[in-house]
Amino acid sequence: MNYQKIICWGDSQTFGARTYGCYPLYLGQLLDSRTRYAWQVINFSANGHTARDLWFRMGRELNQVKDVHQACILIGANDVGNGSPVDVFEEYFRQILTALQIHRFRAVYCGEIPPIWPDGHAFFPVDTRERRSAYNAAIRRCVEASAIARLVEFEGLSQECFVDPVHFHETGNKAVAQAFADAITAF
Repeated sequence: MNYQKIICWGDSQTFGARTYGCYPLYLGQLLDSRTRYAWQVINFSANGHTARDLWFRMGRELNQVKDVHQACILIGANDVGNGSPVDVFEEYFRQILTALQIHRFRAVYCGEIPPIWPDGHAFFPVDTRERRSAYNAAIRRCVEASAIARLVEFEGLSQECFVDPVHFHETGNKAVAQAFADAITAF
């Protein structure tokens, strides 16, 4: 059997909080239908996690897998909501990419932090929409400095793709999966 494995690391947006599906589920479906491989998508996500949390857990999770050379990362919404220092966020993100390169990953698809739609939620007030751009700039700098990273942007994610300020409903999960699948098959 010809197969590929890919890990999706992230927070509740990767986990699929508020929905039954999740973007990694739909990513596997898309890659199965668009390539000659059977895809195993491994979802290493945790609700509420930040780039710092991912940095701490990644070593343990990397030791659990074998024969994996690609990953998707979608992290940062909670950093924006918590007001984590952007420079420290950037360093965690950079070191995450370095760890993956040391573990011989060939391609890491780094999703931008999707739009935030403030609606009175205490953790995502109106100013988080503006703060998001500083974190996305940090992600872009890390991607540009990495030999294995590719930036994935989510064009057209409208408010209708979300059930609350940051969590996708199924349409949003499918749109994010599509963007990652396009990047993967274009590599």
